[in-house]
Amino acid sequence: MKIKNRYQFLIFFLPFFLHAQVGVFTKDPMQAFHIDGAKDNSSVPPSAPQILNDVVVTSEGKLGVGLLNPKTKVDVRSADQKGIIGLGTSTQTAAAAGGGAIRYSTGNIIQYSDGVSWHNLPMTLPPKALVLANKSSVQALANNSTTVVSGWSVLTDAQSNFNGTTGTFTAPRNGFYIVSFNITLADGTIAQNSRIETIIESNATANNIQTYRSVNSYPAWDVLTVNNIVGGNCTAIFNLSAGNTIQFKVFHNFGGSRNINTSNSGTNNSISIYEL
Repeated sequence: MKIKNRYQFLIFFLPFFLHAQVGVFTKDPMQAFHIDGAKDNSSVPPSAPQILNDVVVTSEGKLGVGLLNPKTKVDVRSADQKGIIGLGTSTQTAAAAGGGAIRYSTGNIIQYSDGVSWHNLPMTLPPKALVLANKSSVQALANNSTTVVSGWSVLTDAQSNFNGTTGTFTAPRNGFYIVSFNITLADGTIAQNSRIETIIESNATANNIQTYRSVNSYPAWDVLTVNNIVGGNCTAIFNLSAGNTIQFKVFHNFGGSRNINTSNSGTNNSISIYEL
């Protein structure tokens, strides 16, 4: 008789256990199934930072990660803005995966299934870096030394990657960049056995020539002295990683300090950078 009463007791309360909310690492579940991943829920309802490590399943079968009230079948739109879904590769056929499936495929592309075939999702490439600048401000270039050319007037900077004040370009992403640099110096004496070097320099060390130079040399003259405007230009392609920088420099040994030629509104002094 005692055994019979015991089973009757369990049968009486069993429906309540089946319909109760279930909590894992929390005694106050907020949905049909609630996991507190970090075991840090200290209030009811949990505070915003505590919710970020929670996972819930509602009575409607909706899954929420980092939020308590999912609006869709799977909802990862958490307040920390880290609601990213990682896609893996798959060898399933499109028919087996079914229409609407998404996978990450070889070639760094995302594909979707229409139930028959896999199709590449249309990709909009990020805007390319493009910089155009010239220099009309006076800058002295010391003799027999290398000087960074600064104080550029920025004409175009598509993604704000160029600091005209310092003359420094910072690569926004990994890729190849074609860079050109033109400079002219003010009229002055050109000593025999002298030269001017136009230099484009990067701090990128992998798969790169860090420094490109173009040299104009003046070995000898039929007269004692020669005065004229001199200049140089250099063009190079750099393989840059995001955050790598490029600067523009000039070396000369004409025997004394020389100013940059600022005539024609600085159009003779220019740089251009284009991301390929």
